[in-house]
Amino acid sequence: MHVSLPGAAVLLLVLAACRTTSTISPPGLAEAVILRSQAARAWDVVAAAGVVGSIVRFDEPGGAGRAWFSVRNCFAQEVGIVDVEGRAWRYRPHQRDPEWLGTGTVLDGAARILGTGSDASLAEVPLDTVAERAAAPR
Repeated sequence: MHVSLPGAAVLLLVLAACRTTSTISPPGLAEAVILRSQAARAWDVVAAAGVVGSIVRFDEPGGAGRAWFSVRNCFAQEVGIVDVEGRAWRYRPHQRDPEWLGTGTVLDGAARILGTGSDASLAEVPLDTVAERAAAPR
């Protein structure tokens, strides 16, 4: 079989123009249930330098006892979570999965996530205070 130079060029262009794309979905995505949780309580994380972040407790609707704590930096950005079992995860920019930091109290987890020392303490604040910080222009 003899292929001319123009025919080979057309064949090469056709093969070069082929592109394959694929989409990956997490397993069980079709069975996922969306839960709208309400913030229940909030605390400031206070270290020697002052307020370094905050913690907001979210409860699952229906009183099932499931809850988690959203850990936020001083700019009100969620930077990690601590579950009711005390397991702490920190979100990293451009990473798909959060970084597991360990298990302990909610304060221990927040200190690990925010990078504060062990001298941090919690001071309860009204939920409105946390919402105002999140809405404040930076």
